Amino acid sequence: MPTLARHVEFTARPGSGDELEAALLRAAEGLQGRPGLEAWIVSRVEGSPDVVVVDERWTDAAAMDAALPEPGDEALAAVMAALDPETPPRRLDLRPAGGPGLLPPPRPGVTHASLLDAEDQAAAHGFGAQGASRFPAGLLGLERTGIGHHRMPAGARSAFGHRHATAEEVYVVLAGSGTAAVGEETVALAVHDALRVAPDVARAFEAGPDGLELLAVGPRHPGDGEVLPGWFGD
Repeated sequence: MPTLARHVEFTARPGSGDELEAALLRAAEGLQGRPGLEAWIVSRVEGSPDVVVVDERWTDAAAMDAALPEPGDEALAAVMAALDPETPPRRLDLRPAGGPGLLPPPRPGVTHASLLDAEDQAAAHGFGAQGASRFPAGLLGLERTGIGHHRMPAGARSAFGHRHATAEEVYVVLAGSGTAAVGEETVALAVHDALRVAPDVARAFEAGPDGLELLAVGPRHPGDGEVLPGWFGD
């Protein structure tokens, strides 16, 4: 189904912009985890302190309509109390046509593949001595999720560091042990450890005496990564 969007401009009672903003942010907290919700962003308008804007994006109309608050909802009551009764909200229903940041709809059904069926990109690019790196997103038909499988022999170090512009990643240790250089820190890794790395933080890995096997998972943003040749926390 196509992604749908809505833009709503709210006007607060004079001098009550902060109160309206707080009420809308409380409403946003209640939407966390809603099926079909892709974004629900509260913004202020520069130069108009009493205007607060909400931009929402949903996978389909049913999900959007199901999130409308019922009469008596506390969050709705707080928003209504802060609104200027003389200026009704201005609403625009939108159908996004495309552009950066617009995620494709998830594919229906189920896909199944072995991680080892993906091509070893480390060997393909001359870094086989550092181990094997496979990215099975294509095999699985992934459009919103990135996944990488990395195996490093004992004592091997990443051929380069990297970081991302927007993608947060989680690294899970499947086997072995090692060290992660993350920004200015180093983190010891053991089997079953999970390490979250924020987008702008540089990261690289070194395997321990028994090697290191990692699974990396995060949102898929092609072209989002920046390679840092020779970087290992220095």
